[in-house]
Amino acid sequence: MMILQAASMKWAETEAVKAGTTYAVLMEKAGIAAAREICAAKPALRKEELILILCGKGNNGGDGLVAARAFARQGRRVRVVYLLGNRLSPLAAENRSLLAGLPVREAAAEEFDEFEREALCQSAGVIVDACFGTGFSGELRGQPALWMAAANRSRAFRAALDLPSGMDCGNGFCSADTFRADLTITFAAAKPAHFLKRSAPFCGEVRAADIGIGAEILAAAPGGVSLLGRELAARCIPPRTEDSNKGSYGRMLAVGGCAKMTGAILMAAMAAMRCGVGRVTAAIPEKAVPLFGSRLPEAVYLPLPLAEDGAFPAGAAGALLEEAAASRGVLLGCGMSVSDGTMAVTRALLRSGAPLVLDADGLNCLAREPEMLDAARGPVILTPHMAEFSRLCGKTVEEIKADRFSAAAEYARSHGAVLVLKDSNTVVAAPDGRLWMNKNGNSGMAKAGSGDVLAGMTASLLAQCGDPVQAALAAVYLHAAAGDAAAAALTPYCMTATDIIAHLPDAFRAAAGSPAIS
Repeated sequence: MMILQAASMKWAETEAVKAGTTYAVLMEKAGIAAAREICAAKPALRKEELILILCGKGNNGGDGLVAARAFARQGRRVRVVYLLGNRLSPLAAENRSLLAGLPVREAAAEEFDEFEREALCQSAGVIVDACFGTGFSGELRGQPALWMAAANRSRAFRAALDLPSGMDCGNGFCSADTFRADLTITFAAAKPAHFLKRSAPFCGEVRAADIGIGAEILAAAPGGVSLLGRELAARCIPPRTEDSNKGSYGRMLAVGGCAKMTGAILMAAMAAMRCGVGRVTAAIPEKAVPLFGSRLPEAVYLPLPLAEDGAFPAGAAGALLEEAAASRGVLLGCGMSVSDGTMAVTRALLRSGAPLVLDADGLNCLAREPEMLDAARGPVILTPHMAEFSRLCGKTVEEIKADRFSAAAEYARSHGAVLVLKDSNTVVAAPDGRLWMNKNGNSGMAKAGSGDVLAGMTASLLAQCGDPVQAALAAVYLHAAAGDAAAAALTPYCMTATDIIAHLPDAFRAAAGSPAIS
């Protein structure tokens, strides 16, 4: 599914008009589709029940007025309240004039006192939010805030046109009185806020309506984001054949650990083995080998001595480069710590040309010396969480979250790396500008070790398929799907990162089409 931000949607509408339609036709189709979808979603709606339409002054309000006309022609009771005054945009005003002669009652929001506003919302069977759509940012104030709050207190069925008012289309920020929709009818394409976890609960069921913008135009819209779902993930999982051996599925090197941290690289290696790679070599502190051997006997070990600071010494690079040359995927950074030695190791592996996944302290080393990435000679996948990405790109976490798609796309393009920006909705950005966003996953994954599991999975899949974008997409989806399976079995409170590993079989079965996970 294609997801378009507000600017991308405006571009698509402009291109559709150039191709022969008009903005008036697009609005007509949007309003009629909205009325149709609302009736389909609430088939038991009686004709005598009131449909209250809360209109803004722009094109979203115009969509609502077209819907009002469609409802009225069905013989339904319709009342329109203008929340931003009577001065409407030209297209909205034109559709208001078409209500003449129809049994539609109109009023300005200011005509109602608090008691009348509350009574009108309580008396409605359906309340339609046609105030702001995708053009909103900031905080709801004035009459829109008062009416959205009253609508939210109503027992009416609530439907939003394109996007609930009070919600930012691109980042999902929501005002206190954001309209809480039971149904959102989005026009032409879905919007980021429909799937971002902070805003999705306000949208209810989301239905996309065709308003006559061609699929080729939507696909070509700049800044478009693809939804990472099961079908796409299934295409990215490397296939297996019965006539094969361990060499058929790649060799992977996992480099990490230090005197104080060994669990992170252990979880990464365990996850890698669960994702089908033929062989995992764990380059770890020599004192940790007995622990690893008892937990992961399937791995091969490259024991490394530690420097006085408890981290890998610069001299470890030689042994690592030899193993990296024989590997089709290298993971660097889990529990590694940051020191002069680990900086040297990171620098050497980036220059080696080996396909590389950088996580945790590998990213922290990179943040200290950003030019290392531009010197990379092989494909690189970066897997930062928001704070790590902040250190990499120089923006605050708040700035990144305000426009995560642009921030991710800009960094991936300028550095030629695949970026996996981890959050409740993870974004994958390719160097060529393509963007994906996942919607699965849950709060139980917000625990130490989850990122290490994802890093190991990503390197495993990279070693098998050789395509960094394909590996990143498959890993992100499967990681979240396994997390959902773990939460279903154990609850988000009780699950741990190793439970995600334990439920990877459920994720793989689900990706193959099993009903085990929705």
